[in-house]
This record gives sequence, structure tokens and C-alpha cells, in this order.
Amino acid sequence: MLATESFLEKKFEMWPGLLRFSASGEGALSALDLAMDTARAICDSLMGDAELLSRGSLDVLPRGAAARHALEAGRIVSAALGAQPAPPLLVALPGAVCDLVLAGMCDAGGVDAACVTLGDACSYFAGHDGLMPLGMPPVGQEFARSLDGAGYSGGIALGGAAHVFPTSGIADLVAAHSVSAAQSALLVASVSDMMVWRGAKARRGRIVDPFVAQAFSGQTLAEPVGLVPPEDIWEVLSKGARRASLLRDKRLFTACVFALKGRGRIVAPVGSGLGGDRLLRLGVSEWR
Repeated sequence: MLATESFLEKKFEMWPGLLRFSASGEGALSALDLAMDTARAICDSLMGDAELLSRGSLDVLPRGAAARHALEAGRIVSAALGAQPAPPLLVALPGAVCDLVLAGMCDAGGVDAACVTLGDACSYFAGHDGLMPLGMPPVGQEFARSLDGAGYSGGIALGGAAHVFPTSGIADLVAAHSVSAAQSALLVASVSDMMVWRGAKARRGRIVDPFVAQAFSGQTLAEPVGLVPPEDIWEVLSKGARRASLLRDKRLFTACVFALKGRGRIVAPVGSGLGGDRLLRLGVSEWR
């Protein structure tokens, strides 16, 4: 059973939405103050760096620490993919913000657990087994709990057809856990983009966010789909499993789960306790 803790929370508006950070323990108030200071400092260069990363080049020098962290995660994932296309660097930036804010909170000391979320990215820490930070979305908590002892800290990112960043695939939901939220976001985008379906319609609507529009320009994006034949569901899931297995072999994540129309798969490192690559039939939850 998970321990019950009293969490304090603050919020801060920044691109691409609302930054939320929470903490528990004797140092929670100091941690929240440090988180607010870190968020303000990140904002000084965030918009300029977002524009820079949206161009897609790895050969740039961002001003801010968050963008530099996102760039480093991008280089790691690009190296793992080799000649295969990598997701836009911009995808990693919200997770990079979460990673930096969490690091600032943990510097306060006396923090039993802390969590930072922005968009579909979450970075979190729990000081002991059985304690799970409550600041992440419910589906993220569900995923983190499934990781057993491996999931008490790190970064989680969510993605899919109806999430913050567009995708070429039709997955309802993709989640990954790794050492950082920035890296997890890129892993999620990479797996999601592979889960294409021949019956999907190309997205035609204008992307409102100018940074996202520039980052995804030239990429064929998919509209969310309705009914998908069962045999096509398994085919799409298999495409995601192939990409996730490639990234697993590079030891880039603790686990990656992806779901489509109530069916799903989990890919995890062999010997991790999660059973390697397993077929899932997901119950009534947000995974559906």
C-alpha cells in the first residue's frame, strides 16, 4: 500500500501550459520556493530557446539550461536511432523544464517526495519505497505504480494522438519511464510516430502554437481515429514494439507502454522484473 503524505503545491504559467510542482516533508516549503525561483529563471530564455529547438538542428547553442538539457537528451536518442529519423527536439523541452525544477527542489533538503509536471511530461522523486508523489496525472501514477521499485524516481512522459504534441501514429496513449522526463518525452514521440495505420486520415487543421508548427512542418501527422479492425490493431502495436525494442536494447528506458483501442504492449529491459516484452489487455482505465 502506498504511504499517505501531505503535499504542498504551487503553479506557474509558462510555455506550453501550466507548470505544477508539489512536495512533501519538512523541507517542502523551501523546495517550493526554490522551484518558483528556478521556473522564473528558466522563463528568461525559454521562448527564444523554444524557437531555436523548433528548427530541429542538433548543432545549436541554447541560452538556457533547460534547452541545453533537452538538446543533450536529443543527442542521446538520435545516436540510438542511428540513420532513422528522430523526433523534433522541441518535444523534450517541457520535460527538461520539469527535470531542472525538480533538481532545484531536491537541493532544498528535507524533501520526502516531489513532483513537477508540464504538458505531458513529469519528473518526480520519492525518498523511500511505498511513497508515490501525487502531482502527476492519474494515468502517470498508474504507470509509475506498475514499475515496482524501479519507478520511485525519474521522468515519465505521455503521448499519443490526443496529447500535447502531434504524431504520425494513431496510438491512444504511449508512456515511457527513464532517467529524465526530457529523454522519456523523446522516447514516447519516437514510438508513437512509428504506430501508423494505413486507414488513418492526415491531419489538416492548422497547428496554433508557432513553435510546434515549425517543429513538425513537413511531417505527415495523423488525426485521431475511431474504429480500427482487430487485426490492424495488432499490426500497429507490433510497429510500436519494434521501435521500443530498438530503444530498449540501447538501455534508454525502464519501461514503455503503448495502447490502442483497449489493447496494448509493454516493452522493458530483459531481467528488469517487468517480463521483457509482454502483451497486455488493458482494463477499464485511462489506458482505454
